[in-house]
Amino acid sequence: MNKMTPRRILAIVALVLIACLYAATIVFALIDSPFARSCLMAALFCTIVVPAVIYGFLVITRQISRGGKHPKDTQDNTQD
Repeated sequence: MNKMTPRRILAIVALVLIACLYAATIVFALIDSPFARSCLMAALFCTIVVPAVIYGFLVITRQISRGGKHPKDTQDNTQD
C-alpha cells in the first residue's frame, strides 16, 4: 500500500480546488444576475491565478529543497 505523502495530499487538494473552480465558473456562466456575473469574473480570475500560484510554489520549493543547484551543475561536463 502506498504511503500518502504530504506532497501527494497537497496535489489532491489542489486538483479538487481547481475542479471546484471550473464547476463554479460553469454554474455562474449559466445564471443571469448581476451577482452571478461578479462571481463569474472572480471564478475566472481564480481559475487562471490558482494554478499559476501552485506551479510557482512547486518551483520555489523544488529550488529550496535542491539547495539552489541547477540540474546541469550536477552532471559531469567532460569533453572527449
